[in-house]
Amino acid sequence: MSDSDRPRVRGVVLAGGRSTRFGDADKAVATLEGRPLVARVVDAVAETTERPPILSVATDEQGERLANALGDRAVEPVRDDPSLSGPLAGVAAAAAATDAPWLFVCGCDMPLVSPASVGALRARLAASADDRAGERGDADAVVPVVDGYDQPLHALYRRGAVDDALADRSSTDALLTVLDGLAVERVAADAVAAPLAEATTNVNTRADLAALRGRDSPE
Repeated sequence: MSDSDRPRVRGVVLAGGRSTRFGDADKAVATLEGRPLVARVVDAVAETTERPPILSVATDEQGERLANALGDRAVEPVRDDPSLSGPLAGVAAAAAATDAPWLFVCGCDMPLVSPASVGALRARLAASADDRAGERGDADAVVPVVDGYDQPLHALYRRGAVDDALADRSSTDALLTVLDGLAVERVAADAVAAPLAEATTNVNTRADLAALRGRDSPE
């Protein structure tokens, strides 16, 4: 399959969380190796998806703060769907903002997301599209599995399937609940060369960020 024939993917960076476990600071603008976490994620996603990434935010104030941290990086900000909560609110807003058939969704607090990790999922999606007449059929999502757990915040979603799944959701539903109703193609982290286990690492606390900052330091 040529690049022009690959399924078109729009990147989505979820940034609407309240960072409650990170203290009184916004973890999205905390830095790792000199760059804000959100900027690291946007750079990786922009390199491996079509058009500028969608950046979902909870408030206009948050959007302005992140825009300052991103500098001249191109993003399309959208407001989280107020009828939903958590990551699902951002996914719903992004799905409504684009006509791309596929979304690559990840969190702004996953600074080790890389072009290789996104590319591994896109390669699996392309292979699945080539095999539509085979046993696998069409997937609604392509999701990494790390240590036996699905990683829905570093995953590809068919936009139409997301729209259908959101039709009767309540404000308390989680992204994993939606995933349970989709046809999911799972990618075991240890079955591909890309660093999927590393890429799905997220920063919840200051201790998490300190651990990443020290991961290459000599003992």
